[in-house]
Amino acid sequence: MIALLTAKWDEIRLLKQDMQVSETGKNDSLEYALGELYGQSAVIAETGVGIRRARSGASFVIQKFKPSLILVTGFGGALSSELNVGDIVLGKEVYSLKRNETIELQNDISLSKDKFKEGRILTESRFISEPDEKIRLFEESNALVVDMETWGVAEASRQTNIPVMLVRAVSDKVDESLPDMASIYNSSGEFDFEKADIYFKENPDLITPYLKFRYTNTPNASDSLCKFLKELIGSY
Repeated sequence: MIALLTAKWDEIRLLKQDMQVSETGKNDSLEYALGELYGQSAVIAETGVGIRRARSGASFVIQKFKPSLILVTGFGGALSSELNVGDIVLGKEVYSLKRNETIELQNDISLSKDKFKEGRILTESRFISEPDEKIRLFEESNALVVDMETWGVAEASRQTNIPVMLVRAVSDKVDESLPDMASIYNSSGEFDFEKADIYFKENPDLITPYLKFRYTNTPNASDSLCKFLKELIGSY
């Protein structure tokens, strides 16, 4: 069985629609669906945003379903200037700057290498929104993209023999300035209209970049991600 973990369902919306579901359930902030996906027995789960939720969600999935592979997926912010929105990145390892430590990831797949980039992934505890900070993190980590969950999943699976694979679609380029997402979303990753109203009144120049990110970048990234995942899962 393959376990596919994502922070938010929106990131894999088309894939979720293709799932032939036999069971659904919840555990704390995690929601899951069990069934068949592209010919494979699978469980897909929304863990919620952040390292802690990802670690907790992965631990639950490991204990309950005992998958043969954990596939972490969703969006990532580009740290490399060579990446564009919608590009697919396969993680070779996940890196924590805080710990100055890496965890190796499963990256042996049969798909053509012209369909994806391959390299290090950085996990941070907050959303990285400014170009200067993205450039700094690239110089410090040599990672292609940054996310907020993979380190937590890798930690949860560390004491098992279950391999972890990471596939991210780029949702924002290095030179794109974005809002501080913690100022417009709540702790569950849902848009908070009251917080956003206050924030955008103070930062009106970030309204247009946010709208582009939300209604152009992320749908494009999701489409690209789901297309790739369909090929990847079907190849097992």
